Amino acid sequence: MRALALTLMLACLALAGWTGHRLWQRVSQPPAPALSLTAAMPATEATPATGGAISRNWPALFGTAAAPEPQPPAPPTPPMPPIESLGYRLKGVVSAGTAHWAILTHPTGDVILKPGDTLTDGITVEAIDEQGLWLSRGGERVLLGFDPPEG
Repeated sequence: MRALALTLMLACLALAGWTGHRLWQRVSQPPAPALSLTAAMPATEATPATGGAISRNWPALFGTAAAPEPQPPAPPTPPMPPIESLGYRLKGVVSAGTAHWAILTHPTGDVILKPGDTLTDGITVEAIDEQGLWLSRGGERVLLGFDPPEG
């Protein structure tokens, strides 16, 4: 009985070794070239007549990334109205050494400003000199000068 078990065990080991060797040979070989059916099929519009492989272009499963739609160019910004149209008038300038203040009049009341103050949203006082009040509006430097004398 032991001899029969030993014989069967050796036979199974030999069979396992032989199948393992054949598996190793299959895995280590390069893949065989794919067969082309174009030689057996008549040339049609779907298959090229050159005998090349059939291309398989499948559509994307979830669609493709769409390029952003081109946007029309932004309309040009209209020029800003003159500072005087906002209702501000330079009433006077006060200087004491290196410090300068400007007195502005507006229909809502008078305002006293120094360089660095904000007149309204987007309009900042840059400097005050003999010519008048220099304002910065949207990167543009604007002078609010004295009214010309009447007469």
